[in-house]
Amino acid sequence: MTVAVVVDSAASIPTDLASARGLTVVPLQVVVDDSARAEGVGIDADQVLAHLVAGDHITTSQPTPAAFDAALAAAAVGGATGVVVVTLSGTLSGTADVARAAAARADLPVEVVDTRTVAMAEGLAALAAADAAASGASLEEVARVARETAAGARCFFTVDGLDHLRRGGRIGPAVATVGRVLGIRPVLEMVEGEVRLVARVRSTVRARAALVEMAEAAVRECVSPAVAAMGVGDDAAVEEAATALEERTPGLSVVRTGVSAVLAVHTGPGTLAVAVADLGADVGAAAPGA
Repeated sequence: MTVAVVVDSAASIPTDLASARGLTVVPLQVVVDDSARAEGVGIDADQVLAHLVAGDHITTSQPTPAAFDAALAAAAVGGATGVVVVTLSGTLSGTADVARAAAARADLPVEVVDTRTVAMAEGLAALAAADAAASGASLEEVARVARETAAGARCFFTVDGLDHLRRGGRIGPAVATVGRVLGIRPVLEMVEGEVRLVARVRSTVRARAALVEMAEAAVRECVSPAVAAMGVGDDAAVEEAATALEERTPGLSVVRTGVSAVLAVHTGPGTLAVAVADLGADVGAAAPGA
């Protein structure tokens, strides 16, 4: 069986890496002044950042049904006899539901994996699934690899303010209020599909240091760690975090990338994130940047 792997753009996988691993990326949508634009096609993260800085009204939306239909049809034309679709957390987006509806219409078997996470924690699961597919694994096995990699993945991030997450409904008002009133810099984590506050510190520098320490601890728990560092509008911070993790873990290679345009809308300028997954002997995937 030839299995194709499809992933949504919120996974934040670098374009060249997705292409090298044979992944098809379905774009979510960024809506600016009531005009929907496909991420990576009609708008990118830098343009989102410019809109946010300008104070423009900007929101997001899940992929169109047609986008998933086209991806599944292309997989069939390309010779696939099954498809695994990897999506961001269903508690944050209706993307998984759109994918399931498309799967029901498809002319070939499709497994939809709601990773219950986001960004490169989702992306690392998709890459592991792609490696399993390339090794000749069955549809069920590729889906299992995606599901288990995502279940063990950690995604930590820090933002300069919680208002973007609050406006998008990604955190509760009480958490947003704590950040605003006390002037803290939060460290957040995706836990069971939702954004959780895991630490509070008094400066951006300390928040980023705490983020790296948490990621390092997660790496130490892995048999075969895969790590990605991501940011919005601050490449230097991404490089600093990635380099620190590599220096503390000999042999580790960290993927550097930007947070997807859709996620940038909800996290805002100054976001820094690190995703850690354990590829392990059972998964048998290559290193994410290989």
